[in-house]
Amino acid sequence: MFSGMLNWNLRLRLTVMLTLSVSAALAIVFSVVLVVLREQALERRFSELERSVQRIAHEWSGPTALVEEHDDFPEVDFTVSKPDGTVLASTSKTPVPFSVGRTKIEHRLFFGSSNGKISVIGTASWLETEAGLRQLALVLMGLWLPLVILTAGIAWYGGGLVLRPVTELVRSADKLSSASAKDLLETTDHAEFAALAESLNKMIERVRRSAEVQEQFASDAAHELRSPLALLRTRIETTLLNGRTSEEYQSDLRSLLPKVDRLTSIVETLLSSARDGQGSVPSLDLHVSLNQIVNQWVLDANWDQDRLKIDMVPCQAEITFEELRIVACNFLDNAASHSPKVTPLVVTLIQLDEVVRLGVRDFGPGLSDEGRSQAFERFYRSDEDRNRETGGAGIGLAVVKRIVESRHGQVGFCEVESGAEAYMTLPISANNI
Repeated sequence: MFSGMLNWNLRLRLTVMLTLSVSAALAIVFSVVLVVLREQALERRFSELERSVQRIAHEWSGPTALVEEHDDFPEVDFTVSKPDGTVLASTSKTPVPFSVGRTKIEHRLFFGSSNGKISVIGTASWLETEAGLRQLALVLMGLWLPLVILTAGIAWYGGGLVLRPVTELVRSADKLSSASAKDLLETTDHAEFAALAESLNKMIERVRRSAEVQEQFASDAAHELRSPLALLRTRIETTLLNGRTSEEYQSDLRSLLPKVDRLTSIVETLLSSARDGQGSVPSLDLHVSLNQIVNQWVLDANWDQDRLKIDMVPCQAEITFEELRIVACNFLDNAASHSPKVTPLVVTLIQLDEVVRLGVRDFGPGLSDEGRSQAFERFYRSDEDRNRETGGAGIGLAVVKRIVESRHGQVGFCEVESGAEAYMTLPISANNI
């Protein structure tokens, strides 16, 4: 039975359980009331009978006293006898057996008392009182069913009011089942269910953010890796198409390494972009780390060292070396792709009040106002004619923005006389203060 109740809805289960509990409680209460009333009535009848018998035994002067007592209590019969059993007087038509104290035989009550000279016994019928108690029991039984039905109705209605927030949450959850739904769980409750809805909404937002990050990562990967992989496959197939010498194969394999490096860079950028949230990190010596990063970039990009100007001051900020590498390399890659062959790149690292500022400037065509405002958006390119082989990944600066903002910094392009300068600012480390 109880396992079957698990298939009922919560409102019905609450109604049934409350109704059964109340019906059992009423049955117990009514039974206790009947027992208590019966015992009280029995005690009262015995007390009245005892007082009458004691009065007769104390005031006995002849049959007249017995008749007067019987006239006062017509429903009670008395018998007075000698100690040897000889009956002196009696109002009962049938012999009454003598017994000391209280006795109940079937539907009659008896009380006997003796003072040594006479013995007095009184008897009264219990049948009428018993009939009254039975009628009361029938009345209570008649009340029990309507009370149980009333309890079921109140429980059903009250259960609906109590569970209304749950119904509202279920209705809101049904709306959220749509893939495009952006709503959250709603409830009119301002107590426990409101706290539950708030907790669930926080969880839903975290799940949505995680799903968006995963969807974004998949979209980015499909968008950015398709063309480099296709080009790499084409080069490999072309290399394998005709027989070649060992030196030619080595030359071809070396020519493929930049393609692999580019794929590696794109994958690292995508993974960085997909990370949601950054924890606190120790302070980093920016000038030391930037020197290492810039020197390595010069080698990887085969950049002319004479076309690079560096101006750095010692300073610290809370950022990891890998995050700084992604930021700096994206700034350098972006500047290099827009820099004429005879112009240099300028890398500056300075301290301004409570922030440190990294800037990378080129002397190319520069950016329009729209370009400066949208350069850090995903897949934005200022030059639509650039392809992915010679241009940027389209997501690098967006990743830079995510990283820097997670470290409570800012990114942007500042307006310069010629070319463009990308910059980031980070709060200065406490070690600098």
